[in-house]
Amino acid sequence: MSEELFNEDERDVLGEMVNIAMGKAGATLAEAFAGFVNLRVPEIRAVSAEDLRETRARLMHTYERISVLEQEFFGEFAGTIAVVYGPASYAALRQVLGFDDRAGDGRRQREELLLELGNALASTCVQEISTLLELRTGLRPPRVMAFDVPTSEADWHLFGELETLAGQMLLIDIVFHLEGHEVPFELMVTVQQNCLPALKQALAKRI
Repeated sequence: MSEELFNEDERDVLGEMVNIAMGKAGATLAEAFAGFVNLRVPEIRAVSAEDLRETRARLMHTYERISVLEQEFFGEFAGTIAVVYGPASYAALRQVLGFDDRAGDGRRQREELLLELGNALASTCVQEISTLLELRTGLRPPRVMAFDVPTSEADWHLFGELETLAGQMLLIDIVFHLEGHEVPFELMVTVQQNCLPALKQALAKRI
């Protein structure tokens, strides 16, 4: 993360809190999906508009087509959560859960799975971080922002800010896999710029 947003001590404390939150989220996912979840170490960084363009280019390289679930959180700790997955990710999820695909999967079933997966991640990860920081937050209902569209055409909150973003914002990026499958799912949490002063104050209390 950039020095403009956080110093080294603040980065260390925030990293510890995110790791604790993801540990709980991993346990929640393991219970929901029969233990078939592997989480990578979260990437926590300050990003500018140019960084977001690079992130979009990376997503286009990783996923030819994607579906995106988005969920807003609000209060003293506020921002947006996005869960990103591609067709191969969904196929792996369906296999792990033992779905019968003889009749094919309809859009409604796929959206319901995405909503279930995203809610399990969002409610656990974001609420645990806010609890550790002692910052109030709440979650709005999740919504599907893109469904099996070319990645270049996916329109969602994170990249909607590209043209208006001044300075930097906080991005927490977590990639996870279902055990036995290398296709990724991705959880991206962005924190609103106007919440960063309160976040820094909360971190300072724990240094």
